Amino acid sequence: MQSLEERIARVWHQDVRPLVDDAYRCHSTGTPRAAIVATWTAVCTDIIHKVYQLAEDGDGKAAEIVEKLNEARGKLDGAAIKIVEEVEKKLLEDALGLELIDGIEHRQLLRLKDDRNLCAHPSLRSFGEVFTPTGDYARAHLVAALDVLLVHPPTQGRKAIDRYLVHVDAPSFVGHADYLVQMFAQRVKSSAWKQIVAIAAKHAMLELPVPEPYTLPASTAADRHALCLIAFARHDRDTVREVVTKAMTKFNGLPIEQQLKGLARLGGFDVFTDALDTTVCQQIGIYVNQLRYPPADTSAGQVTDVIALAGSDAVRARIPALADKFNAFKPFQQANVIAKNPSPYFTDAVAGILDSANSYRVAEHYAESVVIPLAAFIQPEQLEGILTAWAENPQCRAASKMPELAALFWTKAPQLHGLPAWTDFVKQVRELAEMDWYHYDALAAHINYPETAAAS
Repeated sequence: MQSLEERIARVWHQDVRPLVDDAYRCHSTGTPRAAIVATWTAVCTDIIHKVYQLAEDGDGKAAEIVEKLNEARGKLDGAAIKIVEEVEKKLLEDALGLELIDGIEHRQLLRLKDDRNLCAHPSLRSFGEVFTPTGDYARAHLVAALDVLLVHPPTQGRKAIDRYLVHVDAPSFVGHADYLVQMFAQRVKSSAWKQIVAIAAKHAMLELPVPEPYTLPASTAADRHALCLIAFARHDRDTVREVVTKAMTKFNGLPIEQQLKGLARLGGFDVFTDALDTTVCQQIGIYVNQLRYPPADTSAGQVTDVIALAGSDAVRARIPALADKFNAFKPFQQANVIAKNPSPYFTDAVAGILDSANSYRVAEHYAESVVIPLAAFIQPEQLEGILTAWAENPQCRAASKMPELAALFWTKAPQLHGLPAWTDFVKQVRELAEMDWYHYDALAAHINYPETAAAS
């Protein structure tokens, strides 16, 4: 359990902290009436700071309160004091309406307000008696104010959920993880936070219909919620894991086609793959084993989408049939799979795909859809085999776009710079070239090939 001092150290706003220190000193020195008055002052100041923050974030109700306060700031006349008194009179109700506090917290702070009035205005008691609270009573008020309000940033509840849904639906959707965490994780109440995570998980995993008035297609909304869910795990992994595990029950009951969509969307997210049911994975594995690559039509795209899941280490570990099916595919089928989901896992297939190219255009297609997307993942020990296949297959070596694509490959693979395989490749293609265009001059310049250096 946290001590009072630890709570005070966590006060959210730097301008409120000295006021809380005043209340604590009053309590410590045995003046509980002053402690209660100082605690209420800290509460009012804290709420006002949070109202200003919400107004900056675009909350219309908060902006109205700020406008009133700005009328009175810096003035000491009767009209200004009256404005401040009216704002303070409604401050707890406004905090409740803005979801800075909930109903129970409102009642706790309302008792503080009533006791503050008794401490500051003895005439409120019958027969003019002075209110004499105990030290423990004053301490209880201070602890309550800290726990329900003062240690928290300007968090909201339902409004935060609505803001999240509007953001996901907006044409200007931003999927940057740090932004998502800042806007929808760090500044919402814990109860609302769990609801936001639950919304993200259900849409990402189950591809639920989008409720009115939102307009995105369900699949697009699910993709965006998936980005949010993955970002949220950076902030609160335990809550995300709890929600994903709970939603997995419904995921297990989906048709396989829908489960595969969820896998494609979240296959790289370990919280999701760790929660996959073993029986469901086995069922999907049987389905994968039965897949056949059809002629080039719409169903071919569906098959490549599924087998592309082999690129995810976590999914492949849970469903080994994906790797078996990929390895059984022909090179042009493998190329189509890789284009769907470039992944380090697929780099072993690159040399064989290039070696199989049976026309110039096919060779260029393989370079553009396989080699370039995988360039950053290719390992030094794989480079010689890839470049050898490229040089020894005349359909690759002498296709019109291949010299440019070779230079682009080098640019995209900084981890391979300086390896002798590049020099050997340029030497070999120049020995075999029938035209100067196929001397691969751009690549030679990149690697400072001896003849290029001498010519310059």
